[in-house]
Amino acid sequence: MTWEIVGAIITLTVFRLVWILKRPVPKDITFYVLPGLSNLRKILRYDPDFSYVPYGLIWYALNVPIVRAVRYSGRLWIVVLALIDIAFLWYGSQVLGLVVFVAYVLIGTFQLFRAPWNVSINWLIVMAPISWIFLALAPIAKLPVGLPVQVWGYTERAIGHQHNYIYFGLLGTLWLIVFNYLYLLREIEDLIVVGLGIVWCFILGYAYIERRQRTNMSASKSTA
Repeated sequence: MTWEIVGAIITLTVFRLVWILKRPVPKDITFYVLPGLSNLRKILRYDPDFSYVPYGLIWYALNVPIVRAVRYSGRLWIVVLALIDIAFLWYGSQVLGLVVFVAYVLIGTFQLFRAPWNVSINWLIVMAPISWIFLALAPIAKLPVGLPVQVWGYTERAIGHQHNYIYFGLLGTLWLIVFNYLYLLREIEDLIVVGLGIVWCFILGYAYIERRQRTNMSASKSTA
C-alpha cells in the first residue's frame, strides 16, 4: 500500500507541475499577491493605495520566505508550493481516512491551480491531527489578523468579488471535513464528504456556466 501511495503522489505532482508550467499564472498573483509579499512593511503601515491580499501575518510568514527564495516569480512560487505539498500529501495519507485524504487531494489541486494563495492555509488544516491549534490557526491566517484594522473592510469586499466565494467556501469545506473526522461523526464521514462533493459539483457547474455566459456576452458586445 505504501508504494501505491508514493506512486499516486508522484503522478499527481507531475500532473500538477505540467499544468502549472503550461497554464497562465493567475492575474491576482501579479497584481495583489506578489506586491504584498514583497513589501510587508507598507502593509503594516496601511497604505490605502497599495494593492495586496488581506490575509493574516501567519500567512505572510509562511509565504514570504518561499517568494524570496524564488526571487518573486509567481510561477516558481506555485511550483514550490506544489513541491512542498508532497510532504503534506504523504502526511495526510497516513493520518487521515481515505475519503478525507481524497477530499484534500481534490480541493488542494483545485486551489493550487485557481487560488494558490490558499495552499498554505490547506497545510494548517491538514496538520490538525497534531493539535487542534492548527485548526484555529487556519482562519487566523486567512483573515487579516495582525494587520491594520482598516484591512478588514477589504476582506469583506473580497469574499463577494467574482468567484472568491468558491475559494473561501472550499477552505471552509476542508476545515469542516477534517474537524468532523477528528472530533465528531467519523462513522458517517463518507456520507458527509460525498454529500459536500455533490453540492460543490453543482456550485462549480453553475459558476462555470455563469462565466461562459459572461464571456460570450462580452465577446458579442466587442463584435457588435
